[in-house]
Amino acid sequence: MDWREEYSDLGFIVVENVFSHALIDAHLVEATALLREYGAFDAATMAALPIAADDALMVAMLNLHQRSEIARRLLASPIIRSILRQLFEAEPVLAFARSALWQPEDMLAHVDTAFRSPDPPYSICRTWCALEDIHPDSGRFYLVPGTHRSLAPRLCGEVLNERADLLALFEQLADAPESWRRLHNLAWPFVSAKVAERIEPDERIALDLKKGDVVFFNPAVAHGALACADASLTRKMMICEWAAQRASGFERGEPFASPFAHPRPISTQQDNLIDIRPILAARAASR
Repeated sequence: MDWREEYSDLGFIVVENVFSHALIDAHLVEATALLREYGAFDAATMAALPIAADDALMVAMLNLHQRSEIARRLLASPIIRSILRQLFEAEPVLAFARSALWQPEDMLAHVDTAFRSPDPPYSICRTWCALEDIHPDSGRFYLVPGTHRSLAPRLCGEVLNERADLLALFEQLADAPESWRRLHNLAWPFVSAKVAERIEPDERIALDLKKGDVVFFNPAVAHGALACADASLTRKMMICEWAAQRASGFERGEPFASPFAHPRPISTQQDNLIDIRPILAARAASR
């Protein structure tokens, strides 16, 4: 199966050994120094940070990925650029990136976006990058294959059926596609809250990732992290979101600097929206 077909069908692909280990190590030195500057030395001290300090650290970590030459070299990987250009059929723009060393909690299955099409060309892709060999007891990243097709559209339909305000907003998209961002922001928490209860444990694919491996995944695929079984372990990773330059609704204030090109103005054409109307019609007909 062609990797694009695999991505379309499963909602993700794993690409091995994308990053240079030396470049990863240099990036980890910078990330570790930043964490220590904010008082985060391990999972316990990270979890104990006051909300204000944690928020400030998040901003600083985003800035590190934007401003550091080492991080920019990491993110400008020719492999990442090539894959994303083929997925998007457009130049990729980096929306955000952050690195983390610990995540001991069990992250329930969720989705990162709503109302995005499972079919190419895509507008959004996330990458989960292993910055070390991920130990099985450290809380491995998992995905539930195919849920961008089988689950996410159904949950979007349920939310619209339950929330008249969101349905009204959805019905305006044909004439005002720029309102997609508002619909996504309002509906996503309701869609994501439904995911975990629909996922069976044996449906989860926990990935055995080695240092430098990268998972490219559709953010509408259900995913999460297993519980950490050994608090002494780290789980060094970097999560990024990428968008096609043409993607509608992709506006987050000041754009995160792309390592490839300066983002062009985003068009307001309707793009990659899941059409929920057939789902709503089928449900209405069955009542």
